[in-house]
Amino acid sequence: MKVALSVFKDSISTVFDVAQQIMVLEVDETDEPKRTMLKLETNDPMRRASELSETGIDVLICGAISRSMQAAIMARGIVVYPFVRGMTEDVIVAYQNGRLGHASYALPGCRGREQGRGRGRNRGMHCRRR
Repeated sequence: MKVALSVFKDSISTVFDVAQQIMVLEVDETDEPKRTMLKLETNDPMRRASELSETGIDVLICGAISRSMQAAIMARGIVVYPFVRGMTEDVIVAYQNGRLGHASYALPGCRGREQGRGRGRNRGMHCRRR
C-alpha cells in the first residue's frame, strides 16, 4: 500500500491544493516503510488526481483541501484524510496507530473524529466549510 503525505519541510503542508511535494510511504507488514519524496507537477485538480493515481497512491494525508480537489482525488479511489496538521513523523505514527482522527492533529477550526465515527472514505477529520 502507498500512503502519501503532503509535506513542507518537517510538517504536513497547510494547504494541499498548492503543496509542492509529497512523501510516499510504501507500507507492508515486513519492513520499515520505504520513503520517497516526489515533486507535484500541477495544481489542477483533475491533473493532480491523475498524478497521484498514476503513482499508485492508495491514501492521501493532507492539510486543508478544496472540495473540487478532494472530489477529483476520491473519484480515483484514493482515501483522503484531510485537514490534518502536525510534524510529519508524528502524523505517520498516528496514522499507523489509528489515531489520526485525534483532535491534536486537526487544523484550527476543524475537529478530529475518533476512529469509527466518520463515514465513508472521508473519515479522518471534519472541518466547517463556508
